[in-house]
Amino acid sequence: MKIKYFMSHGSPWTFLGHKKVNEISKKNNCELDIMPVNYGEIFPVSGGLPVHKRPLQRQKYRLQELKRWSEFLKIKLNPEPKHFPSRSLLPSKVIISVKILNFENVNDIAYAIMEGLWIKELNIDDPKNLKKILTRFIKTADEVIDFSESKQVEKEMNEYTNAAIDLAVFGAPTYIIDDQIYWGQDRLDFLERYIKRKNK
Repeated sequence: MKIKYFMSHGSPWTFLGHKKVNEISKKNNCELDIMPVNYGEIFPVSGGLPVHKRPLQRQKYRLQELKRWSEFLKIKLNPEPKHFPSRSLLPSKVIISVKILNFENVNDIAYAIMEGLWIKELNIDDPKNLKKILTRFIKTADEVIDFSESKQVEKEMNEYTNAAIDLAVFGAPTYIIDDQIYWGQDRLDFLERYIKRKNK
C-alpha cells in the first residue's frame, strides 16, 4: 500500500507528525510517498487562509494547540519561531530534489529542514542554511540546491500541487491511502487503523 503524504515544510503540524507517519509506514510495510506542495495555490481553491489572515480567535487557539501537542509528543517545537512564516518554496524544492535524485534519506532530510525552522530558529529560506543542513547527509549539497531551482523540480512541485487539488487536499499535512483522506497529524492513529484492517 502507498501513503500519499502531502506536506509543507512551513507547517508545524507536518513537522509534529513527520516521524510518526514514517514509523507507521515502516511498521506496516507501506510505501510513503512524500509530496511537498504549494499551499499558496491550494488555499484559494479550498477556502483556506494563511495563518496571518485567519481570525484572531483561530490564531490564538492554534498557538495553544501547538503547545499542547508539542508537550504531548515531547517535541520542543517553538510555536512562534523567529523565521515564520517561511516565505520561500526553496526548502520544499530541496526535498523534492533529493527525492528526484534518489537519495535514500529524503525523509530524514525533510525532518532536518523542518527542525531548522521549528526548533533551531534557522532561516531555512537562506540557501546557506539549507546547505549546512544538507551537508549532514550528503556530500553534494551545492549541486542539490542548484538543482532545486531547475524547471524539472518546479514541474514536479506543480504536478504534486495539482494532484493534491484533484484529490481534495486542503490542509497540511494530508495523508491519503486508497480513497481515504486524513488531514492533520492528529489523524495518524486512524490512518494506522485503516492500514491494519487492510492488512488482515
